[in-house]
This record gives sequence, C-alpha cells and structure tokens, in this order.
Amino acid sequence: MSNVIVTTGDISKPYEILGPVYFQVSNKGLFGSALSKLVTKYQVEIVNMKKSGMMSEGQPDWGFLYGEWSVGQSDFEKAFFIATEELKKRGEMVGADAIICMRQDIDMDTNAFAYFYLQMYGTAVKFI
Repeated sequence: MSNVIVTTGDISKPYEILGPVYFQVSNKGLFGSALSKLVTKYQVEIVNMKKSGMMSEGQPDWGFLYGEWSVGQSDFEKAFFIATEELKKRGEMVGADAIICMRQDIDMDTNAFAYFYLQMYGTAVKFI
C-alpha cells in the first residue's frame, strides 16, 4: 500500500499543488468487469481487511427472489478501497505526498442489469 495520504479535506502542512488526479471503475462487463479484475489484484489486502474488521464481509443478495437484479452492496466497499489505492498510485506518478479534497461519485445504471460507476478525484500536492 502507498504512503500517499488521501483526505476529503485540506491539510495544515504547507504544500504546492501538482494538479488533479482521477480514477474510475465499474462493475459493468460482459466477460468480467474492471472491478472484478482489480478485486483479484487486491485480493490479499481485501481478505486482510475483512479479517481485521476494516471491511465488512460480503452479504448474500436475495434480490433475484423478487425478480430484481442487484448491484451487490459489498462491491461498493471493495470499489471504494480499490479506487483510493489507485488514486494514491496516480498521486505517486506525479510525485505527490497527499491527495486533498478527495471526492467521489457513484452513478447507477439500472436499465437491464444493475451496474455502478465510481469516479474518484482529488488534488495532488507535494509538501514543502
């Protein structure tokens, strides 16, 4: 895991702004989604976080009993963790010590199957 700090607010240390960083992921895909591939990549970290109680265990989703397709609520938590880690990597690529004012947006697509799109972005900064 990266040492880059990610925060939804500002940091009281003096810094210079390097620029915006952005990451997006979706659970949409015919033969596998970008999210499922990244879950495989981060499998060890996800398992360890579940064991330590930092991430909830997946819950069964019974939406199919009512004729509904569901997104799978545990996917949101995994997607948030993965997006944060990938945002840190993008910060490292530009030499950042932190990502400040991080924001996220989750959009739902429920036309046929329920899919979601997660976008995460913030401002990369370097401490001076």
